[in-house]
Amino acid sequence: MDIVHYLSSNIPLFSVCAVMLFIAIRNMRIRRKESILFIVFTAIVLALSIVVETEKVSQRNGLVVLGTVFTSLGYVLRPILLYVFVLLANMDYKRGRLFYILNIAPLAANFVVYLLPLFFGVPGVSTAVFYYQANPNGTASFIRGGPLNFFSHAISLFFLGVLIYVSTLRFQGKHRKDGLVLVLCVGIIFVTVLTEVLVRRSDLLNIVCEICALINYVFIVSVNTSRDPLTNLYDRRTYYEDISRYHSLINGVVQIDMNELKWINDNEGHASGDAALYSIARILESSADNSSMCVYRLSGDEFLIMMFEGKEAQLEQTVASIRQQLNKTIYSAAVGAYFIDRPKDTTSVEDAMKEAERRMYIDKDNFYMSTDHKRRVC
Repeated sequence: MDIVHYLSSNIPLFSVCAVMLFIAIRNMRIRRKESILFIVFTAIVLALSIVVETEKVSQRNGLVVLGTVFTSLGYVLRPILLYVFVLLANMDYKRGRLFYILNIAPLAANFVVYLLPLFFGVPGVSTAVFYYQANPNGTASFIRGGPLNFFSHAISLFFLGVLIYVSTLRFQGKHRKDGLVLVLCVGIIFVTVLTEVLVRRSDLLNIVCEICALINYVFIVSVNTSRDPLTNLYDRRTYYEDISRYHSLINGVVQIDMNELKWINDNEGHASGDAALYSIARILESSADNSSMCVYRLSGDEFLIMMFEGKEAQLEQTVASIRQQLNKTIYSAAVGAYFIDRPKDTTSVEDAMKEAERRMYIDKDNFYMSTDHKRRVC
Protein backbone atom coordinates (compact mmCIF):
# COMPACT_ATOMS: atom_id res chain seq x y z
CA MET A 1 0.00 0.00 0.00
CA ASP A 2 1.28 3.46 -0.92
CA ILE A 3 0.99 5.09 2.51
CA VAL A 4 1.56 8.62 1.22
CA HIS A 5 -1.10 8.24 -1.48
CA TYR A 6 -3.53 6.69 1.00
CA LEU A 7 -3.08 9.47 3.54
CA SER A 8 -3.25 12.30 1.02
CA SER A 9 -6.34 10.96 -0.76
CA ASN A 10 -8.26 10.51 2.50
CA ILE A 11 -7.59 13.87 4.15
CA PRO A 12 -11.31 14.87 4.14
CA LEU A 13 -12.24 11.54 5.74
CA PHE A 14 -9.54 11.80 8.40
CA SER A 15 -10.62 15.36 9.20
CA VAL A 16 -14.24 14.34 9.83
CA CYS A 17 -13.14 11.28 11.83
CA ALA A 18 -10.87 13.44 14.00
CA VAL A 19 -13.78 15.76 14.80
CA MET A 20 -16.03 12.78 15.58
CA LEU A 21 -13.47 11.21 17.91
CA PHE A 22 -12.87 14.52 19.68
CA ILE A 23 -16.61 14.99 20.30
CA ALA A 24 -17.10 11.38 21.40
CA ILE A 25 -14.17 11.40 23.84
CA ARG A 26 -15.14 14.81 25.21
CA ASN A 27 -18.71 13.63 25.96
CA MET A 28 -17.72 10.19 27.25
CA ARG A 29 -18.71 10.93 30.85
CA ILE A 30 -22.09 12.46 29.95
CA ARG A 31 -23.11 10.20 27.04
CA ARG A 32 -21.02 7.08 27.53
CA LYS A 33 -23.02 4.59 25.40
CA GLU A 34 -23.52 7.08 22.61
CA SER A 35 -19.83 8.06 22.64
CA ILE A 36 -18.71 4.42 22.49
CA LEU A 37 -21.01 3.85 19.49
CA PHE A 38 -19.54 6.88 17.73
CA ILE A 39 -16.00 5.60 18.35
CA VAL A 40 -16.97 2.16 16.97
CA PHE A 41 -18.65 3.84 14.01
CA THR A 42 -15.54 5.88 13.25
CA ALA A 43 -13.31 2.81 13.60
CA ILE A 44 -15.42 0.95 11.02
CA VAL A 45 -15.24 3.94 8.66
CA LEU A 46 -11.45 4.02 8.93
CA ALA A 47 -11.28 0.24 8.46
CA LEU A 48 -13.35 0.56 5.29
CA SER A 49 -10.98 3.21 3.93
CA ILE A 50 -8.08 0.75 4.44
CA VAL A 51 -10.12 -2.01 2.76
CA VAL A 52 -10.77 0.15 -0.31
CA GLU A 53 -7.10 1.11 -0.65
CA THR A 54 -5.97 -2.50 -0.20
CA GLU A 55 -8.40 -3.62 -2.93
CA LYS A 56 -6.83 -1.13 -5.34
CA VAL A 57 -3.30 -2.26 -4.44
CA SER A 58 -4.30 -5.92 -4.85
CA GLN A 59 -5.70 -5.30 -8.33
CA ARG A 60 -2.64 -3.33 -9.44
CA ASN A 61 -0.20 -5.96 -8.21
CA GLY A 62 -2.13 -9.15 -8.98
CA LEU A 63 -2.56 -10.12 -5.31
CA VAL A 64 -5.58 -12.39 -5.73
CA VAL A 65 -5.73 -13.81 -2.20
CA LEU A 66 -5.22 -10.44 -0.46
CA GLY A 67 -7.82 -8.79 -2.68
CA THR A 68 -10.37 -11.54 -2.01
CA VAL A 69 -9.92 -11.34 1.77
CA PHE A 70 -10.22 -7.55 1.95
CA THR A 71 -13.12 -7.35 -0.50
CA SER A 72 -15.04 -9.87 1.61
CA LEU A 73 -14.21 -7.83 4.69
CA GLY A 74 -15.52 -4.69 3.01
CA TYR A 75 -18.81 -6.34 2.06
CA VAL A 76 -19.22 -7.51 5.68
CA LEU A 77 -18.39 -4.13 7.23
CA ARG A 78 -20.68 -1.91 5.13
CA PRO A 79 -24.00 -3.23 6.51
CA ILE A 80 -22.48 -3.21 10.02
CA LEU A 81 -21.69 0.47 9.52
CA LEU A 82 -25.33 1.18 8.68
CA TYR A 83 -26.48 -0.94 11.64
CA VAL A 84 -24.40 1.16 14.04
CA PHE A 85 -25.89 4.26 12.39
CA VAL A 86 -29.35 2.85 13.16
CA LEU A 87 -28.35 2.42 16.82
CA LEU A 88 -27.08 6.00 16.95
CA ALA A 89 -30.28 7.33 15.38
CA ASN A 90 -32.33 5.28 17.85
CA MET A 91 -30.47 6.28 21.02
CA ASP A 92 -33.51 8.06 22.53
CA TYR A 93 -35.76 5.01 22.34
CA LYS A 94 -35.75 1.73 24.23
CA ARG A 95 -34.82 -1.29 22.12
CA GLY A 96 -36.22 -4.69 22.94
CA ARG A 97 -34.73 -8.11 22.22
CA LEU A 98 -36.81 -8.42 19.04
CA PHE A 99 -35.22 -5.26 17.64
CA TYR A 100 -31.74 -6.76 17.99
CA ILE A 101 -32.79 -10.16 16.60
CA LEU A 102 -34.36 -8.60 13.51
CA ASN A 103 -31.20 -6.58 12.87
CA ILE A 104 -28.50 -9.07 13.81
CA ALA A 105 -29.97 -11.89 11.67
CA PRO A 106 -29.34 -10.06 8.32
CA LEU A 107 -25.79 -9.23 9.45
CA ALA A 108 -25.14 -12.89 10.26
CA ALA A 109 -26.51 -13.99 6.86
CA ASN A 110 -24.35 -11.38 5.14
CA PHE A 111 -21.27 -12.67 6.98
CA VAL A 112 -21.96 -16.25 5.85
CA VAL A 113 -22.45 -15.22 2.20
CA TYR A 114 -19.15 -13.36 2.06
CA LEU A 115 -17.26 -16.26 3.59
CA LEU A 116 -17.89 -18.20 0.38
CA PRO A 117 -15.24 -16.39 -1.74
CA LEU A 118 -12.62 -17.46 0.84
CA PHE A 119 -13.07 -21.14 -0.15
CA PHE A 120 -10.34 -20.77 -2.75
CA GLY A 121 -10.55 -23.26 -5.60
CA VAL A 122 -13.70 -25.03 -4.40
CA PRO A 123 -15.81 -25.44 -7.57
CA GLY A 124 -19.02 -23.41 -7.54
CA VAL A 125 -18.38 -22.03 -4.05
CA SER A 126 -15.50 -19.57 -4.24
CA THR A 127 -16.90 -18.07 -7.45
CA ALA A 128 -20.58 -17.91 -6.38
CA VAL A 129 -20.31 -14.36 -5.04
CA PHE A 130 -17.21 -12.77 -6.56
CA TYR A 131 -13.62 -13.67 -7.33
CA TYR A 132 -10.35 -12.17 -8.49
CA GLN A 133 -8.83 -13.27 -11.76
CA ALA A 134 -5.09 -13.01 -12.36
CA ASN A 135 -4.17 -11.27 -15.64
CA PRO A 136 -1.12 -11.99 -17.86
CA ASN A 137 0.21 -8.45 -17.27
CA GLY A 138 0.58 -9.07 -13.54
CA THR A 139 -2.63 -7.35 -12.43
CA ALA A 140 -5.86 -8.84 -11.10
CA SER A 141 -9.45 -8.17 -12.09
CA PHE A 142 -12.49 -8.18 -9.82
CA ILE A 143 -15.24 -10.43 -11.28
CA ARG A 144 -18.83 -10.44 -10.03
CA GLY A 145 -19.83 -14.07 -9.60
CA GLY A 146 -23.59 -13.66 -9.70
CA PRO A 147 -26.60 -12.17 -7.92
CA LEU A 148 -25.13 -13.03 -4.49
CA ASN A 149 -22.55 -10.34 -5.11
CA PHE A 150 -25.30 -7.79 -4.43
CA PHE A 151 -26.36 -9.44 -1.16
CA SER A 152 -24.49 -6.83 0.90
CA HIS A 153 -26.24 -4.04 -1.00
CA ALA A 154 -29.62 -5.67 -0.29
CA ILE A 155 -28.80 -5.83 3.43
CA SER A 156 -27.69 -2.18 3.29
CA LEU A 157 -31.06 -1.27 1.77
CA PHE A 158 -32.74 -3.22 4.58
CA PHE A 159 -30.99 -1.06 7.17
CA LEU A 160 -31.96 2.04 5.23
CA GLY A 161 -35.55 0.85 5.66
CA VAL A 162 -34.92 0.51 9.41
CA LEU A 163 -33.53 4.05 9.39
CA ILE A 164 -36.69 5.28 7.71
CA TYR A 165 -38.73 3.59 10.45
CA VAL A 166 -36.55 5.16 13.15
CA SER A 167 -37.00 8.57 11.53
CA THR A 168 -40.79 8.18 11.74
CA LEU A 169 -40.45 7.89 15.52
CA ARG A 170 -38.99 11.37 15.57
CA PHE A 171 -41.95 12.70 13.59
CA GLN A 172 -44.41 11.82 16.34
CA GLY A 173 -45.79 14.86 18.10
CA LYS A 174 -45.77 18.51 17.17
CA HIS A 175 -42.00 18.79 16.92
CA ARG A 176 -41.75 16.96 13.61
CA LYS A 177 -38.65 18.95 12.68
CA ASP A 178 -36.73 16.66 15.06
CA GLY A 179 -36.73 14.02 12.32
CA LEU A 180 -35.86 16.17 9.31
CA VAL A 181 -32.10 15.76 9.55
CA LEU A 182 -32.39 12.00 9.93
CA VAL A 183 -34.61 11.81 6.84
CA LEU A 184 -32.07 13.89 4.94
CA CYS A 185 -29.28 11.52 6.05
CA VAL A 186 -31.32 8.50 4.94
CA GLY A 187 -31.82 10.07 1.51
CA ILE A 188 -28.12 10.86 1.11
CA ILE A 189 -27.06 7.35 2.18
CA PHE A 190 -29.62 5.76 -0.16
CA VAL A 191 -28.29 7.76 -3.12
CA THR A 192 -24.74 6.77 -2.12
CA VAL A 193 -25.54 3.04 -1.98
CA LEU A 194 -27.32 3.27 -5.34
CA THR A 195 -24.40 5.15 -6.85
CA GLU A 196 -21.91 2.52 -5.64
CA VAL A 197 -23.97 -0.18 -7.35
CA LEU A 198 -24.36 1.70 -10.63
CA VAL A 199 -20.80 3.00 -11.04
CA ARG A 200 -19.13 0.04 -9.30
CA ARG A 201 -17.37 2.01 -6.61
CA SER A 202 -16.81 1.03 -2.99
CA ASP A 203 -15.22 4.15 -1.50
CA LEU A 204 -18.23 6.45 -1.14
CA LEU A 205 -20.29 4.98 1.70
CA ASN A 206 -17.68 5.37 4.44
CA ILE A 207 -17.09 9.12 4.09
CA VAL A 208 -20.79 9.84 3.47
CA CYS A 209 -21.88 7.87 6.53
CA GLU A 210 -19.29 9.57 8.71
CA ILE A 211 -20.44 13.02 7.60
CA CYS A 212 -24.11 12.07 8.11
CA ALA A 213 -23.35 10.71 11.60
CA LEU A 214 -21.59 13.94 12.52
CA ILE A 215 -24.49 16.04 11.21
CA ASN A 216 -27.02 13.89 13.07
CA TYR A 217 -25.03 14.11 16.29
CA VAL A 218 -24.74 17.89 16.13
CA PHE A 219 -28.46 18.14 15.41
CA ILE A 220 -29.36 15.88 18.36
CA VAL A 221 -27.26 18.06 20.64
CA SER A 222 -28.99 21.19 19.35
CA VAL A 223 -32.44 19.60 19.85
CA ASN A 224 -31.52 18.59 23.41
CA THR A 225 -30.91 22.24 24.27
CA SER A 226 -34.69 22.72 24.02
CA ARG A 227 -35.31 20.05 26.66
CA ASP A 228 -35.20 20.05 30.43
CA PRO A 229 -31.98 18.25 31.49
CA LEU A 230 -33.58 16.33 34.39
CA THR A 231 -36.80 15.05 32.83
CA ASN A 232 -35.98 15.33 29.09
CA LEU A 233 -39.34 17.05 28.59
CA TYR A 234 -39.58 20.26 26.57
CA ASP A 235 -38.47 23.22 28.68
CA ARG A 236 -40.05 26.61 29.41
CA ARG A 237 -38.30 28.31 26.48
CA THR A 238 -39.74 25.77 24.05
CA TYR A 239 -43.15 26.28 25.68
CA TYR A 240 -42.99 30.00 24.92
CA GLU A 241 -41.92 29.32 21.34
CA ASP A 242 -44.70 26.78 20.77
CA ILE A 243 -47.45 28.85 22.31
CA SER A 244 -46.43 31.70 20.04
CA ARG A 245 -45.96 29.63 16.88
CA TYR A 246 -48.96 27.29 17.25
CA HIS A 247 -51.30 29.56 19.21
CA SER A 248 -54.25 29.13 16.84
CA LEU A 249 -53.91 25.32 16.88
CA ILE A 250 -54.03 24.85 20.68
CA ASN A 251 -57.41 23.54 21.78
CA GLY A 252 -56.59 21.70 25.00
CA VAL A 253 -54.36 22.13 28.06
CA VAL A 254 -53.56 20.02 31.10
CA GLN A 255 -51.93 21.67 34.12
CA ILE A 256 -50.04 19.34 36.46
CA ASP A 257 -48.40 20.21 39.77
CA MET A 258 -46.71 17.58 41.90
CA ASN A 259 -47.89 17.24 45.51
CA GLU A 260 -45.52 17.18 48.50
CA LEU A 261 -42.28 17.74 46.58
CA LYS A 262 -41.03 20.01 49.38
CA TRP A 263 -41.78 17.27 51.92
CA ILE A 264 -39.74 14.79 49.87
CA ASN A 265 -36.82 17.22 49.47
CA ASP A 266 -36.79 18.12 53.19
CA ASN A 267 -37.18 14.59 54.54
CA GLU A 268 -35.60 12.33 51.94
CA GLY A 269 -33.18 14.63 50.16
CA HIS A 270 -33.11 16.39 46.81
CA ALA A 271 -31.96 13.24 45.02
CA SER A 272 -35.26 11.62 45.98
CA GLY A 273 -37.05 14.76 44.85
CA ASP A 274 -35.34 14.56 41.47
CA ALA A 275 -36.28 10.89 41.18
CA ALA A 276 -39.89 11.80 41.92
CA LEU A 277 -39.94 14.51 39.24
CA TYR A 278 -38.39 12.10 36.74
CA SER A 279 -41.07 9.49 37.52
CA ILE A 280 -43.85 12.05 37.11
CA ALA A 281 -42.35 13.13 33.78
CA ARG A 282 -42.35 9.57 32.47
CA ILE A 283 -46.00 9.16 33.46
CA LEU A 284 -46.96 12.35 31.65
CA GLU A 285 -44.92 11.39 28.59
CA SER A 286 -46.49 7.94 28.35
CA SER A 287 -50.01 9.31 28.94
CA ALA A 288 -49.90 12.08 26.35
CA ASP A 289 -51.03 11.36 22.80
CA ASN A 290 -47.87 11.83 20.72
CA SER A 291 -49.84 12.65 17.60
CA SER A 292 -51.32 15.86 19.02
CA MET A 293 -49.69 16.70 22.36
CA CYS A 294 -46.43 18.01 23.78
CA VAL A 295 -45.34 17.79 27.42
CA TYR A 296 -43.37 20.58 29.12
CA ARG A 297 -41.69 21.09 32.46
CA LEU A 298 -42.24 24.76 33.21
CA SER A 299 -40.44 24.97 36.56
CA GLY A 300 -39.82 22.92 39.69
CA ASP A 301 -42.80 20.59 40.07
CA GLU A 302 -44.94 22.43 37.50
CA PHE A 303 -45.77 20.61 34.25
CA LEU A 304 -48.02 21.35 31.30
CA ILE A 305 -49.47 19.37 28.40
CA MET A 306 -50.66 21.27 25.34
CA MET A 307 -52.92 19.67 22.75
CA PHE A 308 -52.89 20.83 19.14
CA GLU A 309 -56.07 20.28 17.11
CA GLY A 310 -56.93 17.21 19.18
CA LYS A 311 -60.22 15.79 20.35
CA GLU A 312 -61.88 16.05 23.75
CA ALA A 313 -61.77 12.27 24.14
CA GLN A 314 -57.98 12.35 23.74
CA LEU A 315 -57.69 14.95 26.50
CA GLU A 316 -59.94 12.98 28.83
CA GLN A 317 -58.02 9.77 28.13
CA THR A 318 -54.74 11.53 28.92
CA VAL A 319 -56.01 12.83 32.26
CA ALA A 320 -57.46 9.41 33.15
CA SER A 321 -54.18 7.70 32.27
CA ILE A 322 -52.18 10.16 34.40
CA ARG A 323 -54.38 9.54 37.43
CA GLN A 324 -54.35 5.78 36.90
CA GLN A 325 -50.55 5.58 36.63
CA LEU A 326 -50.03 7.91 39.60
CA ASN A 327 -52.17 5.62 41.77
CA LYS A 328 -49.65 2.84 41.11
CA THR A 329 -46.79 4.92 42.57
CA ILE A 330 -45.97 6.53 45.91
CA TYR A 331 -46.24 9.96 44.28
CA SER A 332 -49.17 12.29 43.75
CA ALA A 333 -49.93 15.26 41.53
CA ALA A 334 -52.78 17.70 41.11
CA VAL A 335 -54.30 17.73 37.63
CA GLY A 336 -56.57 20.23 35.90
CA ALA A 337 -57.63 20.24 32.25
CA TYR A 338 -59.65 22.33 29.85
CA PHE A 339 -60.79 21.61 26.29
CA ILE A 340 -61.67 24.44 23.88
CA ASP A 341 -64.59 23.12 21.88
CA ARG A 342 -64.27 25.33 18.82
CA PRO A 343 -66.06 27.04 17.15
CA LYS A 344 -68.87 27.26 19.69
CA ASP A 345 -66.40 27.78 22.55
CA THR A 346 -64.65 31.12 22.09
CA THR A 347 -62.41 30.77 25.16
CA SER A 348 -58.90 32.06 24.50
CA VAL A 349 -55.84 29.88 25.09
CA GLU A 350 -54.80 32.12 27.98
CA ASP A 351 -58.20 31.80 29.67
CA ALA A 352 -58.18 28.06 29.05
CA MET A 353 -54.86 27.80 30.88
CA LYS A 354 -56.20 29.87 33.78
CA GLU A 355 -59.26 27.62 34.03
CA ALA A 356 -57.11 24.47 33.89
CA GLU A 357 -54.90 25.95 36.60
CA ARG A 358 -57.95 26.77 38.75
CA ARG A 359 -59.17 23.18 38.46
CA MET A 360 -55.70 21.93 39.28
CA TYR A 361 -55.59 23.93 42.54
CA ILE A 362 -59.01 22.59 43.51
CA ASP A 363 -57.59 19.08 42.99
CA LYS A 364 -54.54 20.02 45.07
CA ASP A 365 -56.68 21.40 47.92
CA ASN A 366 -58.74 18.22 47.96
CA PHE A 367 -55.57 16.14 48.17
CA TYR A 368 -54.13 18.01 51.15
CA MET A 369 -57.47 18.04 52.95
CA SER A 370 -57.77 14.26 52.57
CA THR A 371 -54.18 13.40 53.51
CA ASP A 372 -53.66 15.94 56.28
CA HIS A 373 -50.33 16.97 54.77
CA LYS A 374 -48.83 13.50 55.10
CA ARG A 375 -47.22 11.68 52.24
CA ARG A 376 -49.12 8.68 50.96
CA VAL A 377 -47.73 5.22 51.62
CA CYS A 378 -47.64 2.84 48.67
